[in-house]
Amino acid sequence: MANDLQASSPAVRNRILAQLAPDDFEALKPLLRPVEFRGRAVLQEANRRVECVHFIEDGLVSHLSGTRTDFVETAMVGYFGYVGVPLVLGADVASQRSVVCMPGTALRVEAEDLARVMADRPQIREEMLRYVPALIAQNTQSVLCAAKHEINQRLARWLLLANDRIQSDVLYITHELLASSMGVRRASITNALLQLEAEGVVEKRRGAVRIVDRQALESRTCDCYHIVREAYDRTRTVECCGHDGADHSHHGLVAGTA
Repeated sequence: MANDLQASSPAVRNRILAQLAPDDFEALKPLLRPVEFRGRAVLQEANRRVECVHFIEDGLVSHLSGTRTDFVETAMVGYFGYVGVPLVLGADVASQRSVVCMPGTALRVEAEDLARVMADRPQIREEMLRYVPALIAQNTQSVLCAAKHEINQRLARWLLLANDRIQSDVLYITHELLASSMGVRRASITNALLQLEAEGVVEKRRGAVRIVDRQALESRTCDCYHIVREAYDRTRTVECCGHDGADHSHHGLVAGTA
C-alpha cells in the first residue's frame, strides 16, 4: 500500500488540483496527505468500497478488469487524473482494480472528507467530473484497440500514453508487466520491442524502455492513441487557470497537514 511521505511538497502537479480556484483548493488542502506508492501496490480493489481518492502526482496506475490471474488494462492514470472516480459519480464501490505499474507519489484524501467538501463546494466536484469523459474514452478505445489492432500498434499506443502521463522518455516497465497489461504473450512484447529498437524508435534497458524517437513512435501507433489524447486535451481548457482566469499552478501543499 501507499506510504506517507515525510518530505514537504512545495507545489501541486496534479492537473485537476492545479485547476481548482484558490478558495476551493484551500478548502481541500488540509485534507490532502502526500503518499508514495511502490510498483504493484494496490490502490483500489475491485468490488470494494472506495475509502479514499488518490490524486496522482507522479508515477502510473493501471485500471484492470478481470480476475487476479486473468485481467487486462482498461486505462492508465498519471498526473492528469485520480483514482476513485466512483465516489465522484455518487457510487461507493469500485468496479475495477487499480494497481501501480510505475512507482510514484499521490495526494490522498479520505472518501468521507472529500464527500463533505464537495457538498460544501460543488465546483470541486465539477472539476473532478471534467476528467471522467476522457477516462471513459480511454476505456472504450482500449477495448477496441485490443480487438482490432496489431500488437505493434497497441504497444506504440501504450508507450505514448505512458509517456504523456509521466512526462519522461524512460518508462520503468518490464516485458512481463507490459504483456499482462495488454493481455498478450510476453514473447509478443519482446518481439515488438526488438523491432522498434532495430528501427531506432526505442531503446531497451534492464527493467525499462526509453523512447528515442517519439515522432516515429507516433507514426507507428493506431488512431486509438490520438482519440484518447484529444479526449484528455479537452480537459485542459482551464489547466493551471482557475475560474477567475488567474494562474494557480503554484498551489502549495505541505506534508502532514491532514
